[in-house]
Amino acid sequence: MFEMFVPRRPTAYAADASQLPADPMPEIALSPAGAAARVVECHSQDAGVHASQLPGWTLRTEQFSAGRFSGHLTLLRLDHVQVIRERTSQALMKQGMAWPGALIFSLPMAASGDAYFNGHILPFPCPLFSDGADLPPLMTPKYCDVVNLVMDRQWLAGYFNDVGERGLADDLVATRYLRINVSADGIAAMQRGITDVFEVCGRTHVFDFAESRNELENLLLRFVADALTSERSLSMVGMTSQKQVADRAFGYALSRRETPPRVDDLCRHVGVSRRNLQICFQEAFGVSPSQYLRFARLNAVRRELIACAATGRRVSIGDVAASWGFWHWSRFAGNYRDLFGELPSQTLQNNHSSCLRGFARAVSTG
Repeated sequence: MFEMFVPRRPTAYAADASQLPADPMPEIALSPAGAAARVVECHSQDAGVHASQLPGWTLRTEQFSAGRFSGHLTLLRLDHVQVIRERTSQALMKQGMAWPGALIFSLPMAASGDAYFNGHILPFPCPLFSDGADLPPLMTPKYCDVVNLVMDRQWLAGYFNDVGERGLADDLVATRYLRINVSADGIAAMQRGITDVFEVCGRTHVFDFAESRNELENLLLRFVADALTSERSLSMVGMTSQKQVADRAFGYALSRRETPPRVDDLCRHVGVSRRNLQICFQEAFGVSPSQYLRFARLNAVRRELIACAATGRRVSIGDVAASWGFWHWSRFAGNYRDLFGELPSQTLQNNHSSCLRGFARAVSTG
């Protein structure tokens, strides 16, 4: 279906020639993707657990829409590229890192709405390049199906340099975040190709063979090259002033976790009106200040409950809730159930049971 091409192996590339290694064709030590080549499927029912299943990543993921969470990850490890397909059933706030030197090309496959990245709206299905060493907050829509191609920045820049795209190579070395406006036909072609790749992954073990992995990497590089070299506009995605105001307000709220400030307190602290603060949060995250703070605090309670269940430590749910400013028990329990689809006591019980099952499996196989 797709015309394959076989590029030369890229040399290591640097904007400054003095940074190049002495050997012009070194074996490049890349990301954890080079450690193995296999397909892994992961399912989860908690946003935090979902994030922890990404190998080599450090990611905090919080649920920001109401209902039970369901997450599905398909990971394909190639020699130079980590391919991740992520399907989630609730809006998530995500922030963290992949690994130093990583560059991530994200292609939305399906979504129930737009995303928010670093204070900008990312209209579906806008592709995005981002620095894997520092991922700013990303708010996903309630349903999201996205494919991430994770590559070593220098390796990818070396490829573009070898094929005569020195300008793109320079951009990739220097740029942290790029929003790419690709034609509808171009995006549809990439989505069809990615769909074919994952259909093959689900049926066979063809990617245990080096030749197949090489062909797939060539195809994926073609997608990236087409996105960057087509008639399109690339826009930098730096942090907006609205995002800066929202971050200052949120940081102040976290510093007073046991006595959460009111919206008026936040306005006085950051020096803006209530209306302006509302606009800042809506434009940066798509939610109001009060919603954002309530969701963040509920997620913090959930993390503590899951951590206690994992270690078997006895804990008072009321004490954990109060430490995050929830003093009205029935109102807290209702808000918690509305957001996560279960009561806090069920969170403790479910995660404690999961730990016991894991311990039993370890004993039986030990």
